[in-house]
Amino acid sequence: MAVNFPVFRRKFPLLVTGGLLAIQPLASVTAAPGEQFACQPSASGSWNCAPQESATSVPRPQHSATAVSAGGSAAAATKGETSGSSSVTSAEEPKQLVTQSGGRGLKSRSSDYSHLDWVPRDKLTAAQLAEMGPYCGGEYVEPVRPGMNDKTPNDEAPTYVSAKVSRYEQEKQIATLAGNVVLRQGSMQVEADEANLHQSENRGELVGNVKLRDNGALIVGDHADLQLDNGAAKIDNAEYVMHKAQVRGSALYAKRQEDAIIRLKDGTYTRCEPSSNAWVLKGNNIKLDPATGFGTATNATLRVKDIPVFYTPYIYFPIDNRRQSGFLAPSFGTTTNTGFTLTTPYYFNLAPNYDATLYPRYMAKRGLLMEGEARYLTHSSEGQFNAAYLNDKDTDKQDFPHYTDTRWLYGWKNVSGLDSRVLAQVDYTRISDPYYFQDLDTNLGLGSPTYVNQQGSLTYRGDSYTARLNAQAYQLATVTDVTPYNRLPQLTLDGKLPFNPGGANFTYGTELVRFDRSLDEGYYILDPENPVQYPRQDNSIQGLARATGDRFHAEPGISLPMNRSWGYMTPTVKGLYTKYDLDLDGTGKAQLANPQINYGDVTYESSPDRALTLAKLDSGLYFDRDTSFGGTKFRQTLEPRAMYLYVPYKNQDNLPTFDTGEFTFSYDSLWRENRFTGKDRIGDANQLSLGLGSRFIEDNGFERAYIAAGQIYYFSDRRVQLPGLTDTYITNYNAANPNTPVNNADADTWRSPYALTGIYRFNHDWYASSDYNWNPNTHHTDNGNLMFHYQPEADPRKVLNAGYRYRADTKSYNPNTGQFQYNSDQYKINQHDFSFIWPVLPQWAAIGRWQFDYSQSRTLEALSGFEYDSCCWKLRLVNRYWVNYDDENVISSTSTADRGVFLQIILKGLGGVVGNQVEGFLDQGIQGYRQREDNAM
Repeated sequence: MAVNFPVFRRKFPLLVTGGLLAIQPLASVTAAPGEQFACQPSASGSWNCAPQESATSVPRPQHSATAVSAGGSAAAATKGETSGSSSVTSAEEPKQLVTQSGGRGLKSRSSDYSHLDWVPRDKLTAAQLAEMGPYCGGEYVEPVRPGMNDKTPNDEAPTYVSAKVSRYEQEKQIATLAGNVVLRQGSMQVEADEANLHQSENRGELVGNVKLRDNGALIVGDHADLQLDNGAAKIDNAEYVMHKAQVRGSALYAKRQEDAIIRLKDGTYTRCEPSSNAWVLKGNNIKLDPATGFGTATNATLRVKDIPVFYTPYIYFPIDNRRQSGFLAPSFGTTTNTGFTLTTPYYFNLAPNYDATLYPRYMAKRGLLMEGEARYLTHSSEGQFNAAYLNDKDTDKQDFPHYTDTRWLYGWKNVSGLDSRVLAQVDYTRISDPYYFQDLDTNLGLGSPTYVNQQGSLTYRGDSYTARLNAQAYQLATVTDVTPYNRLPQLTLDGKLPFNPGGANFTYGTELVRFDRSLDEGYYILDPENPVQYPRQDNSIQGLARATGDRFHAEPGISLPMNRSWGYMTPTVKGLYTKYDLDLDGTGKAQLANPQINYGDVTYESSPDRALTLAKLDSGLYFDRDTSFGGTKFRQTLEPRAMYLYVPYKNQDNLPTFDTGEFTFSYDSLWRENRFTGKDRIGDANQLSLGLGSRFIEDNGFERAYIAAGQIYYFSDRRVQLPGLTDTYITNYNAANPNTPVNNADADTWRSPYALTGIYRFNHDWYASSDYNWNPNTHHTDNGNLMFHYQPEADPRKVLNAGYRYRADTKSYNPNTGQFQYNSDQYKINQHDFSFIWPVLPQWAAIGRWQFDYSQSRTLEALSGFEYDSCCWKLRLVNRYWVNYDDENVISSTSTADRGVFLQIILKGLGGVVGNQVEGFLDQGIQGYRQREDNAM
């Protein structure tokens, strides 16, 4: 039941709830001790009050020394002053301010910190526990209350008031409330022991256990002044909590503005639990804006265990999970290549759709490297700009070719949907010198490539076709690799005709591309102390490998898909035509690297072409049955597949290899139309591929296992090979038998290696996957791998990887001869890789990785360290050993190693973690690390 006070209505509506009165009548206003008035509303809207005699007086609670008196205000009672006809003197000792407790932590108003809505871990619900880290002792939980989601503006919202007892002084227009006072206006709620509401000044004074709640924030204090028409408040000796961000602090006083911004005088800010102040930010003036999600502080000092470690006249920091400008987690480290390093990233939240990050990195041996990236997102585009600059103090490579001490990098990546059909893409990076990635790590997500991409493309998607214009060049990041061919430009048109008579599909694929490159013919001195001329690989390229030119390729085809629920069959016929226009310097020969060396009088056509046909029949069946294993029911499938492929032989030795290599053999190779990449070689084929796959699917749709195996049966030799790998022999580049021709078993055998692939999921958290190829012709394993990965959904902090991979069937390009070599020892792979991040205690986790190569009998990378993670801060300390690529851009037994120790400190609540050095090598080296970090945010 409620009573309206019309006299308050002009400046603020005041609804008094039934809790205001202890007994009937509806309201009793006490003017002086021993005298009572009965008040009733009149027809004019005012109150008529008359004295009355009553044998029963309103029972009054026993007030403390800070309680209101019969005639005094709450404020006066608190200060021991007099008001009206009576006075109250406070007998309490002066209270210690919560901001004056020093290193002992904030002075608590309750032993269990319940006044800050703190709920210990053992009292949280299962849903609340699932949203918090296992290292937290509890969290701040905002209690559900009436009106907490009310969006009515304060100047339009009525004020609801409840209390145990009240009185109203009509002459002074002051309502005095006592006992569990609650005022609610819109989404804001204020609680206190006592309150005086001044109608003429439109304000309220609240005393004792003051709590102000609004928009997920709580402010607790001893005394408050509240503006009743707009919700502005000042709270003395304050503590505050922001529930969503799980941050808290204290202040000499806190001001809550009408726009919900909180300003703190001599305040603190921390993410740590109430019983701990591992770090605290202290400032003369702190501003917290829930609407924007950021805070600022002036004359700010960062204290760790009450020890000042950092001072800034101004700091800007986030107070929730929204992106905010500010310093990110710094990282420290030391390596033999750079010496001591310190990276202090700074994030710029420029707008909701674009931002930037600056990575200043100090390296004791090289100087200050400035890296930065800027990201943007529009309604039709997304992309980023990258840049870096260093005036390098290290002079170890000053006599190397193309070296400069002014090191720089810049790049642009962009994807734009110009409309629903047109897509534009750019991926362009340029570096100052070819040693950039050998000498410098990067925070820009580029890794350590052997060349950088410089590409732009425009794609149009029609109803039944796709057209693409592409321009692509490369810049080498090494002086020993071969300069790749540029595509300047490349035009492709692929699709199918818009009609399909009898269910047949008429397809086509066309390409027109210009291949060009600028070879570097210089002789370089790579060792200043031993001045022996070392030729760059480009200088040794011979014969047709030096040609440039145009290539046109057309691939029309027809197929007839016949699909049923139990299987399918698709016959396909294609025509393959390729035409070249080569630049042979007008001599009819491809220019040789050194005219004084006689490579033979080889003449090449300047306009060779090739015409072939392809016929394929691809078919498969689908069987399933219900079965059970280990008490679990499964739907087991059996999926046999067969594909016959025929491509006639045509000699292609007169064609260059602009962009062509050979796929690594695997189960997927059974179903490819061409065993070569690119269009410079079309493999001859007369073969039948057979494969059998099986899946085990549980009733809930979970695929427990998949396994497949297959083999190709050849009816003729494969005579088309890459240069240096002819149909009769290959050149074996083993150290024991250099340049010794041996039989090419891959060309004349009647069967391929057995190819197996599979994955088994022990549960949703743990799976094993494997690919394996065994060659029955050599009775050896060609290649294979086995990987175990464990990362439980219930605790994604746990990451465990164990794997082994082996490869002996390597085919690599030898730039000294312009040919490919087989089974070069330096390209063989025989490695194990073991990595983990594993909690050993609720707040401690061990980090490790060990990658070892058995062919070279050396460790390629090893790291070990630990992570400490609490509710308010995180620390990582990692010791890392890794092997650098040598001048041949491979890792060999002579490759040099580097060592480093890296330290990362994260203060939660002052910024996130983006792209620092520790993050980089953990992300690249430990599968599941990125998922782990994303789940922790």
